[in-house]
Amino acid sequence: MKTLIVFTFLLIGLILSGCEKNYYETDPRLYNDAYHGNIVGKVIQTESEAMVYVSQVDPVDSTAIDPTDGSFEIADLALGNYDVSIEAPNYRIYKKSNVLVTGAGTTYIGEIDLSTVPDLVADYYPKDNDEIVYNNRFSRLTISMTFTQPMDRESVEQAFSTNPPTEGIFYWGQYSQAPTWIYYEDAWNAGGFDPGATITTFSKITSFSYRVSQKDSYTDTTYRVHLSTAAKDTSENHLRFPLEFSFSTVQSSSTLNGIQTMPYHGDVDVELLLSSGIRITFPRNMDHESTENALYMTPASDIIFIWPQFNELVIYTGGVLRADTKYTITIDSVAMDRDGNKLGYPFQFSFTTAEVGLSSTYPNNGELFVSTSQDIRLYFNTYMIKSSVEDALEILPAASGTLQWYSNSKTRLDFTLSSSLKYNTKYTVTVGTEARDIFGTHLKEPYTFSFITRPE
Repeated sequence: MKTLIVFTFLLIGLILSGCEKNYYETDPRLYNDAYHGNIVGKVIQTESEAMVYVSQVDPVDSTAIDPTDGSFEIADLALGNYDVSIEAPNYRIYKKSNVLVTGAGTTYIGEIDLSTVPDLVADYYPKDNDEIVYNNRFSRLTISMTFTQPMDRESVEQAFSTNPPTEGIFYWGQYSQAPTWIYYEDAWNAGGFDPGATITTFSKITSFSYRVSQKDSYTDTTYRVHLSTAAKDTSENHLRFPLEFSFSTVQSSSTLNGIQTMPYHGDVDVELLLSSGIRITFPRNMDHESTENALYMTPASDIIFIWPQFNELVIYTGGVLRADTKYTITIDSVAMDRDGNKLGYPFQFSFTTAEVGLSSTYPNNGELFVSTSQDIRLYFNTYMIKSSVEDALEILPAASGTLQWYSNSKTRLDFTLSSSLKYNTKYTVTVGTEARDIFGTHLKEPYTFSFITRPE
């Protein structure tokens, strides 16, 4: 009996060991000889029900992805190069050529992110979820597409739609990268356009730009674009699934609540003759009256408001700012946009102006070989009280001449020679602290520069 039991266990062991050996030899996922290998990878869209195909001119094998993690494996392929394609409903066909399979090895082609752009579409503008800086005062929105094949134009135009609905014109053979500036209707390159095709025959055009009529081009709006499967190429191949994308228009390149200023908040040494004025650019078109009533500035100044654009305010303070002064501008939260929405938060910025001084001289400080007949010119950075500058001016050694303010300006004083300067002589010009601007602000310290005349 004991002998029989031992023999039975030995027989079972041989059977089990034989089965295990046969399993490893016959299951290609676990074993490949030197003439066979595997292709593996992973599709990110696990819910796509994608099928993976390998071919060498003709199909060789296929498999479905694992719905739990998107992985796939095609095993026991003979040595060589293979083309891999992945197809799934409502996704672009993925293709990878010349995938090399080596003996007793596994080729990993990586994680694959299937595209939702139909196969016939090469590119489109604006991109999905783009924000387009747009103000409809001088421009029109433009939507563009370029295709991988010449398209049947009538089918594309009928398959194209937007929400909200728009009217517009299709311009075939053009591809836009920006809204269209209406003053350049025929100068495509001036409006952000690139040629999308060389037009030799209308049957070979692969791109279009759809220019939205200005009445349907809105700011602060989300547009949804749809190209249905009715669109087809000139060989009667339809889109396998629709192209859908959306974009939004915004009025300013700043953030939704970001207000841009010039000068910037915290600037120092700001020019006293600020010819561009103090500029404020809002992210929305503003109601001018409520915004002006909500704005105040310190120190108090007589200011004039001017609006070059609905969202751009210029503050004019008479052309001259006070020297060495901190200006603070506040806009109260009750300022409204043109739709009646309040700003909702107080906005404030400040900057500090430069001191009273000279911006340049002629001759320059340290200049050599100056002509003995050269007049001396002083350029100030703000409007000056003329008599105070004339009283504060000293030239050593003394030179004979007359003082004259150029074209009756308050920023340039000329010393016109009545007799020549001495040859080979150093002259030093000083403007003392008695000089002051129209607000009565003095130079903080004397301004001095020197030059040397040419030899005789």
